[in-house]
Amino acid sequence: MVLELKKALCDAGIVLPSLGVDPVGISNEPPMHLVELGRVNLETARKLIAVLAQQGRDEGGGED
Repeated sequence: MVLELKKALCDAGIVLPSLGVDPVGISNEPPMHLVELGRVNLETARKLIAVLAQQGRDEGGGED
């Protein structure tokens, strides 16, 4: 899952350097499989906004 997400983000021109599996979630009982997205700078946040907004428009769910 994490590798798929990393590839999809990379294909969209977005890199999340600390993307990975959250080790704390795995140690819970029962395990919670969480993905750590990490902190991003403003440029990366803007790229995420643009990609998500475009996806919403492509699916007909964008703002008017």
